[in-house]
Amino acid sequence: MLPNEPTRREFLKFGAALAAAGGLPGAYGEVFAEGIERLAHGSPLVLWLQGQACSGCSVSLLNADRPKIFEAITERVRLAFHPTISAAQGRSVLEILEKVQHGKEPFVLVVEGAIPVRMPEACRIGGRLFSEVLLPLLRRAQFIVGVGTCASYGGIPSADDNDTGASSVQEFMKKNAVPVTGRLVNCPACPCHPAEVLGTLAHLAAKGYPEVKPDVLTPAMYSSVCLHYQCLRLPQFNARVFAISFGDGDGCLYQLGCRGLDVTADCESRRWNGGVNSCLEASAPCIGCNQPLFGKTRSYAFYNKD
Repeated sequence: MLPNEPTRREFLKFGAALAAAGGLPGAYGEVFAEGIERLAHGSPLVLWLQGQACSGCSVSLLNADRPKIFEAITERVRLAFHPTISAAQGRSVLEILEKVQHGKEPFVLVVEGAIPVRMPEACRIGGRLFSEVLLPLLRRAQFIVGVGTCASYGGIPSADDNDTGASSVQEFMKKNAVPVTGRLVNCPACPCHPAEVLGTLAHLAAKGYPEVKPDVLTPAMYSSVCLHYQCLRLPQFNARVFAISFGDGDGCLYQLGCRGLDVTADCESRRWNGGVNSCLEASAPCIGCNQPLFGKTRSYAFYNKD
């Protein structure tokens, strides 16, 4: 063992923390521990690319502390490239991508952001079109993870009449006859919770392709419970006590347009900011940021008062 190499105990502790962060049964801790250990030894590699995105999912990833994700991706995961934290630029980046593409090692391709299919010049890597760089990597990757709603469904960049013609990873793959089944996993939300990203990568490394919801390809372990029934304000909903203005600290947010009844997510059980808060607890109605139509159409109201 190398001097600074984590012990099996440390991996188990890390896996347990990752499972706890998602409110998952303890058995997942062992799976995550095995996956993180494999990722730490580069089997598989992880390659992260960004398309049309605000980098919000990367920022969320780097700000996380349950468990500390920056430590995870720099010390526990063999990360070939990440545009936000890697030092490589320009031609050096292309050389890294070509090495991964033509190498024999298996790798997981993480894509953050949408793909500009009608205006490919809107997004470039090292001077090359993002779509041209992305396509052969999609064909070669063992697994692909769409991180965030933009990558998963198109998101805000694909809003009505956007000249870029922004496409989700799944749409782009199907258009170019790249196999999707058993390879692509979507981790939507704006931004996606970092523990969900790392948990998905760990599962892929340890057990392969996870159980997913077939219509949206999201991991069932993170998207099987209606948000409404996790809400701390559920008693107020049942008692028909509703908030009347934004910022009200008491009362259900349904009449202010909360979409919690229509959303399956673990935001309330997982929580944010070190586990101390969530949108609903902060008196912000759920806007369904992990939904396929989020931000895409004029008819999608962020606050649904129908």
